[in-house]
Amino acid sequence: MATVTDKDTKGKSTAELLRIGDEAPVEKSPSHWSTVWKRFQKNKLAIYGFFVILIVVIMAILAPLISQHYPTALDPLFDKYGGGGADEHPSLKYPIGTDTLGRDLFSRIVWGSQISLLVGITASMLSTFIGVILGALAGYYRGLTEEIIMRLTDMFLAVPFLLIAIVAVSFLRSGRIEFMQNMSHATIMISVLGLFGWAGLARLTTAEVKRVMTLEYVSAAICLGASDWRIITKHVLPNILSPLVVVTTLNIGGNILAEAGLTFLGFGDPQTVSWGRVVNEGVTNLINNPEQVFIAGFGIFFLVLAFNIVGDALNDAMNPRLKD
Repeated sequence: MATVTDKDTKGKSTAELLRIGDEAPVEKSPSHWSTVWKRFQKNKLAIYGFFVILIVVIMAILAPLISQHYPTALDPLFDKYGGGGADEHPSLKYPIGTDTLGRDLFSRIVWGSQISLLVGITASMLSTFIGVILGALAGYYRGLTEEIIMRLTDMFLAVPFLLIAIVAVSFLRSGRIEFMQNMSHATIMISVLGLFGWAGLARLTTAEVKRVMTLEYVSAAICLGASDWRIITKHVLPNILSPLVVVTTLNIGGNILAEAGLTFLGFGDPQTVSWGRVVNEGVTNLINNPEQVFIAGFGIFFLVLAFNIVGDALNDAMNPRLKD
């Protein structure tokens, strides 16, 4: 990069000095997200977690190409060359073996990853959407609006989340409401986890909005007559995006674990393939065929751990108070 030296400015007029300054190249400062990415890359454990998530995503997308059998197919069962049948141990034809009904466990693991990712990501996005809207309204308008929203938030936080989820899933699966009778397993889980998981994020958003509202550029926008919508969307929300991204990432892992837990407890759809369902069906045969439980269980464990590690790394990368 060229710089302006004393030799260059010696004997020059003011106009010439201004021209030299204008021609000198100016180094652009890196953007916020490029800085975050560079700091994120320095965390090797987070990179490993990112690749675990990427592998599971690719497996879920390419499930029809990766698996040889449909996850609910009961045939072909046994043949003298490849093995098969009920409770078959891992073989060439069935790399992970079969379950108590003779279904290919490898296919069920591959297809089950779709439900885990779909529920985890979509439910987190839904709860983030609700929490951010309510939190932004409470933090911006305050007064009666904040009081109503915060008391509603307290109600959701006062009852254990698992208890709410169990009751809600049981009610939706009972078929008492006609238009809900044909709802899929994924839709029910997304609705329950998304609609009842926003309270903590709403509190965080409210606190962050209150903090940003005290800054000078927001006060300047208010003085210039900017509308409430413009202030919230252009000046407030973009400046609280970092903690929201971190919490949403961590919530994905929590929702994956919640879906697996509810399914394991028997609140899922028996016809829907998910990792929690695979674990639930394999518990009865744990001693003779432990792979029926451990492979799906470890899949849940490592995927949730990967999302948590990535979330913690994003928190460190986005925190301006932490030095490289």
